[in-house]
Order: sequence, then C-alpha cells, then structure tokens
Amino acid sequence: YIPILEVLVESPLLDEYDRIAPTYDLELARKNRIGEVANDILYTLANGRTGRLHEIDTDYVILMFSNPGCPMCRQIIEQITSSPLINEMMENELLEILVVYPDADLEAWRNHRDDIPHNWINAYDAGMRLTEERSYNLRAIPSLYLLDSEKRVIIKDGTSVAHIENAI
Repeated sequence: YIPILEVLVESPLLDEYDRIAPTYDLELARKNRIGEVANDILYTLANGRTGRLHEIDTDYVILMFSNPGCPMCRQIIEQITSSPLINEMMENELLEILVVYPDADLEAWRNHRDDIPHNWINAYDAGMRLTEERSYNLRAIPSLYLLDSEKRVIIKDGTSVAHIENAI
C-alpha cells in the first residue's frame, strides 16, 4: 500500500487537493511498521497516575486500542482471557496487556472499566494526544499490536488472538 500511496502523492495528474487524502494515508501507513519501534504512548489510569508504553518492562506487550461497549472488543478480550499461553506468560511476568481508550468520553470509559480484566493495564489517552499527534492509525477499533521487549512491532493493527499466540 505504501508504494501505491507514494506514486499517488508524486503523480503530476493530481492537484494539491487530490493529494491530501493519499498524503494523510501515507503518513499513517509509515508509522509503527513491523520491525520498527512503536511510538511511545503516555497513558492515564483511573487513579490519575500516568505511565508510558516504553516503560513497561516485559518480554512482550499486547497493546489494544478499545472503546467501551464495543462488541468485537469484548470478543477479543474473551479470546485473550481464555488463552492458556497468554495467561501463563502473564503469570510469569513475560507479557503485559495495555488497553488504551483513545477517545474523549471518560464517563463511558469509567462505566465500562470492569469490562477489562484487573490484571491488565486499563488506561485512557488524557488530552487525546494519540488523535492529535496521529501517532497510531486508529481508524478501526479494536486494534491489537504485539510488541517485543524493545517495543518493536511484531504485529500491527491485528484482531486475531491466534495470530498473536503464533507470533509469540
């Protein structure tokens, strides 16, 4: 997709207005690519404390972008919680799961906090920096990323827990 967008952006057949959408898509497509270090995220917990994705010290991180009440998010959460591999890795402190709510309706997030298992990091994006800075492509929710200990992207924008298990 990136080479196609590059051709579109450089095409003399498009005027400056026709280049806006492919330029935007190209910028997003180039972020958090497989093999590269994922963009850091400053997240906020329910108690107001903050943390950073890059400060999570474990072999693997599953980064999940989720919305409250999202049916597919609920399905993925159920698949993750029923995974013997993921549960064992979490028990052995080899894997952490960071769920980030990227939108502004904090009341909805608070009302659905219990939808996320208590041993996961359940956070929101205070100030909506992710949207403002466009550091992640959040066109579709849920979105899963699997990161290694150096926060390099192994899986980008996935929705398959089986794929994550296989990659681990």
